[in-house]
Amino acid sequence: MKNRSDASLLTLGDGESEPRNSSGMMKQEKGITDLQTNSKITELWLHYIWKDEVFSDYPLMTNSGKELKVLFSGWYNKGWGPDFKDARIEIDQVLYFGDVEIHIDESAWDRHSHQHDEAYNKVILHVFLNPAKSPAKNQLNKEIPSLCLQSANLEQFWIHHPSPNEVRIEELPGACGLMLTSSKSDKLKHIIRQAAENRLIEKSEPFVRILNQDDQKSAENHLFLSICKSTGYSANSDRFADLARKYPYHHIRTFFELPHRQSRNEILSRWFGYLGYLHKIDFNSIHQDARREWQGFYQLWNNSEGQQSANAVKPKTASRPLNSPVRRLIGLYYHLEHSWFQGLIKTWLIFLADCQSHLKNSNARTLVKKALDHLFPQPDWEIMNTQLGLDQASGKIPKTRFIGYHRQLIILANSILPFFLAWARIHGDLQLEKNLFSLFLLLPGEGNNRKTRFMENRLFKSFADFRCPKNLGYYQGLIQIHDDCCTSFYEGCDNCSLLKLLR
Repeated sequence: MKNRSDASLLTLGDGESEPRNSSGMMKQEKGITDLQTNSKITELWLHYIWKDEVFSDYPLMTNSGKELKVLFSGWYNKGWGPDFKDARIEIDQVLYFGDVEIHIDESAWDRHSHQHDEAYNKVILHVFLNPAKSPAKNQLNKEIPSLCLQSANLEQFWIHHPSPNEVRIEELPGACGLMLTSSKSDKLKHIIRQAAENRLIEKSEPFVRILNQDDQKSAENHLFLSICKSTGYSANSDRFADLARKYPYHHIRTFFELPHRQSRNEILSRWFGYLGYLHKIDFNSIHQDARREWQGFYQLWNNSEGQQSANAVKPKTASRPLNSPVRRLIGLYYHLEHSWFQGLIKTWLIFLADCQSHLKNSNARTLVKKALDHLFPQPDWEIMNTQLGLDQASGKIPKTRFIGYHRQLIILANSILPFFLAWARIHGDLQLEKNLFSLFLLLPGEGNNRKTRFMENRLFKSFADFRCPKNLGYYQGLIQIHDDCCTSFYEGCDNCSLLKLLR
């Protein structure tokens, strides 16, 4: 096993510590015969041993009897989706490149509804401890190759790798982290900042092409599509983008000339109908305060659009209730209502001009946050303010924003700043361009994801003294470094461009 720092211990089992022999190693368990009764075997422990690629030392066979070789275990994914991304394996000398999912029980694949989730269509190997009667299949109804860890040829593995109560689980530092010193700290900060600026420029390039070719109406439609995609979260971003193509901004904007109640019903009925929610949600289960309005949405949808496209996009339930697409779409409606008179482009240009006046203020972040909240209003009378979902069983919550500050920052980073950087370059507005980069480095970070966590482990695990403001630019810079330097299995650490920059 690989050496690790004693600082990263994680308890996986319950009860007293395993007895140790005179050399400090844990006593060998009986091996594979004890696996089904060994409560200390956890999915996290299986992640640990898979990540260390210890299986590559043992002869492996898939459940269908084909020879299996693990060439690269993949990048460990602590976020949403398969457990390991971009793995590389061989099955009967055929090379496969994709994701790996690991469970204690083979049946967990169906229990977790992975067979209905397109995110698991790239899984090339299902690894598990306890077999089930039927193999895992993906959304395309394709059977996935599987590896049962209780196979006879792995008995020696379990004798030499018993499951301990304490596991050093965190990733090892990369070659970049091992060479990081105090003298290189300022250089790394500069690299992260430069990577963040490059990321913003790269995101702006598609908008440059759009603004060069189209008129302002088309440009606003593209900006609206980008905002929709950023609002939809990873689970629904493509669905929300498809919604913006079906009902572009210039079409939606005309409804705001109607009285408020009518415009709200016309827009939300189309959105909910096209995404399939009007047909998916049982009317009798809807909260009584929203039932009449939902019935109105249903009737408007059938009268205006009909049912032929009601299931054009399959509805998907968010993993977190507060991320409910219904709540996000209502929040998006109020943002459009707020900006309809001036239009999206002018509304956001005014926001950026206000930010320019705040940049030199010592309280700049708070002022920008207030300006953002102003762009995403929600009235006190809205029933969804305190509801997790439309159905009565979803329960009440304290008043929560439909599009909160964290999501507003993601909309800024992925849509607003790239669009207006392209706008500034097309119109030769150097002051706007300068302010956009300043805002990019001023705003707080949108939080960790699997890429930023991976990079922090690779870079800073062996150099805890590194200090850098964790703003939006910091996280975007780490993501860019990850995408540029750490996703190529074939390049490896030895030839990494980040090492050359640090040297």
